[in-house]
Amino acid sequence: MTRLLDIPADLPSAAAAYASVGIRVFRVRPDKAPFANCVRCRPPTEKRPNPFYIEHRPEECRCDARTCHGFHAATTDVALVRRWWAEQPDANIGAPCALNGWAVLDIDPRHGGDQSYSVLEQRVGCLPGTVMQLTGGGGLHILYRTPGVSLPGTLGPGIDVKHNGYILLAPSVHASGLRYRWSGHGRFLPPVVGWPAALTPRQRSAA
Repeated sequence: MTRLLDIPADLPSAAAAYASVGIRVFRVRPDKAPFANCVRCRPPTEKRPNPFYIEHRPEECRCDARTCHGFHAATTDVALVRRWWAEQPDANIGAPCALNGWAVLDIDPRHGGDQSYSVLEQRVGCLPGTVMQLTGGGGLHILYRTPGVSLPGTLGPGIDVKHNGYILLAPSVHASGLRYRWSGHGRFLPPVVGWPAALTPRQRSAA
């Protein structure tokens, strides 16, 4: 059984702690945007040509910057993580969902997520208990193991499904100024409960 992980209060130490137990992390700016691509990784556009661009798949990037392509840059390399946060100690901690084997319900009460969640459970029954994170903006992340299939982007007003994207991890700072934190005693345990079958799209059988 995976032990609970005590999360340090400072961002650099917390990022290294996640990486040390196999959680892929990457730096995120305070406005939740990943760091920009370097010139070799920035695809050209009609209005913005780029003769230095080297065509490649994001997940196969070998750029020395190692922060390009958003969450595709996420790593478990503790030494690299320490170097990133030494360069910018106030960077928030991002974690790609599917790449970490997660599928996440992101509930935002400001957009009716609490009411939508109540309606959802009335329709499919109580969802299984699992790891949860308070977002700092009054919201909630509910983490499950990925089902390994495509998932819808939303389940109702204020309920997003984070699967192909990423979430911020505690103790990242929300735009409100409050920090993300894990429920319970604030310690992290990787999710072991699978994505609820009732929320998994039915796969069409071959004709």
